[in-house]
Amino acid sequence: MNQMRTTFLFLLFLSGILASCKKITTPTDESKKLFGSWTYDGNTGGFTGAGGSNRFSVDSSVEFTESGIFKVYVGSVQQSQKNFTIELKESIYDVSPREALVYDNGEYETFQIFNDTLYLSDELYDGYTYRFIRK
Repeated sequence: MNQMRTTFLFLLFLSGILASCKKITTPTDESKKLFGSWTYDGNTGGFTGAGGSNRFSVDSSVEFTESGIFKVYVGSVQQSQKNFTIELKESIYDVSPREALVYDNGEYETFQIFNDTLYLSDELYDGYTYRFIRK
């Protein structure tokens, strides 16, 4: 009986580890370029269009893992993390669906990658677009 319990707990533990290693699916090959680390480079938008968001600071960076974790760092200290998936979603910026980070609460923000630059955009009027450079 004790050996069965130990075996069951081991299998439960092992399944938890395997589930945490699972990669999220990506709707396009382009969206795979998101994975990795990015250094914050500024923002635009807001009511005046001139930027001014304080969501990220000058020494911020972000990391997107293939297992669907979005991490925010200030300097080398991790400040936050949240789970995400990547889906194609409607955008206020375009008539075609865009690649989007969809969070557990259902909110999302779209992204575009041009060369080594990531643009992460709030999907709301008077929202911000955040610019990052690949590390």
